[in-house]
Amino acid sequence: MRQPDEITALLRRRFDQDYPRWARGDGTWPMRVSLQPPTTAERSADPVACHEWASLWQEYRGPGTVHHQNVRFPTGLHSMPHALILDGPADAAAACTETAETWRRCGHRLITLQSRFPLARFDGLIRRITDLEPPDFDRLANTVEWLNANPTSGLLLRQLPIKGINTKWLMRHAHLVLAMLGDDDTEPAQDDGDGQRRLRLHRRLGLRIPPDLVQVAVLDPDLRAQVAGMRHFAAGIDDLNTWPHLPRIVVILENKETGYALTDDLPDTVVLHGEGFSVLHYARVEWVRAATRVLYWGDIDAAGLQFVNDLRGYGIAVTTVMMNRETLDLFADLSVDGASPQRRTLPNLDEDEQNLYTHLVEHADANSSGILLEQERIPWTHAYPLLLGEIRRLVC
Repeated sequence: MRQPDEITALLRRRFDQDYPRWARGDGTWPMRVSLQPPTTAERSADPVACHEWASLWQEYRGPGTVHHQNVRFPTGLHSMPHALILDGPADAAAACTETAETWRRCGHRLITLQSRFPLARFDGLIRRITDLEPPDFDRLANTVEWLNANPTSGLLLRQLPIKGINTKWLMRHAHLVLAMLGDDDTEPAQDDGDGQRRLRLHRRLGLRIPPDLVQVAVLDPDLRAQVAGMRHFAAGIDDLNTWPHLPRIVVILENKETGYALTDDLPDTVVLHGEGFSVLHYARVEWVRAATRVLYWGDIDAAGLQFVNDLRGYGIAVTTVMMNRETLDLFADLSVDGASPQRRTLPNLDEDEQNLYTHLVEHADANSSGILLEQERIPWTHAYPLLLGEIRRLVC
């Protein structure tokens, strides 16, 4: 015999599970919820308890209508609650204050978006739209309205004159923005290692695509002569591919600051740094492919090893330094929680790198978070001699 509070809890669970479908007109109504009235054995064994249970439902003031049926007791026929009938989603939502508020918010937001953006698509997005914080919902509506009115603005993403948004906000909510514009390609726009999703988002929104700039440190004085003597600068990939004199040794560093810390002059050597996730950027530099040796040092985490794997996948025979279990164990106290690995296996790693990656995967499985040892956290007195020694060994 179900109690009123059991039915309230059941309706809440059912609402949380199904309200996005209900908001799209799915579902069978009215909904009939059995109250599991007393069985013949229960009516014979304890009729008083059965009537006390019926009295609870007599006092019920929640949503829906309680239907009764006459059932036989030892003393004759008596009316017993049999089922709760709910006419529509609003009745189910009214089971508690929280679900009622969710249903009102869901309806208001969908009506608002449908009226303002007739081409909007809502497949798989109703829950996410409903769960947005009020400021984010306002930003979403304002952003889509501006983009609808300015479909080919040619502005940089950071130049959009929309109150409250920034680059991170737009990238995080790109899936919703595209859907409200009616776009069929609503794949989330987080970087996927080569920035292609970000480029697609810029093109779809009519924004200007910023140039792919790579941070460069030219350690060879002779090579610096072809770039006006500059040691540090940022350049587009097309510009880098016009160099008449090419380096034999290319060092790729994940973080920008580490590249600035290399102060020695080294023959035939150029450092590319600060584009930790742009594998394709580096692979498009022709003299990276043509270099005699390519050396990589990055953070010890899943992303760093995925970078190495993918760079080799582009045909670049990169070697690594301080990307092993020994370095991680030596400075384990400087590591923090990081992102879990996105892939279970990386086929292009060497044995030492593979042992490290296996450890990172196993740690993430056991702890629900990854390991991150940032390269700049390793004491420079330890890292610099190792890095410099490896570069000099390659030069020779």
